[in-house]
Amino acid sequence: MAITNAFTNLIKSIGELLSSVFGAAYAIVHSFITGVFNLFAGFFAFIGDLGKGVFDLAGGVGKFVAGNVVILALIGAAGYAYMRFVQQPQQQGRRPAVNGTGAKKIN
Repeated sequence: MAITNAFTNLIKSIGELLSSVFGAAYAIVHSFITGVFNLFAGFFAFIGDLGKGVFDLAGGVGKFVAGNVVILALIGAAGYAYMRFVQQPQQQGRRPAVNGTGAKKIN
């Protein structure tokens, strides 16, 4: 009985060894495939969130401009008036005379 019992235990052990080797191989392959799938899912989620953030930002800027259109128009008009009436007369004061080649005249 002892020899048949030992032989039976040896066969069971070999079966468990093969089962555990195939189980480990399956776990490795499964975790790799799951990792690749999750990588792509995360990438597409990132792109989706990025697009949503861009539209939220554009909407926020649009709301700001719409809410402050009068203030922005006054700032633009003040900047235009400054450039037109303050900066330009200073530039018109003395312009050097030029000949046909674009160089200054020297007398």
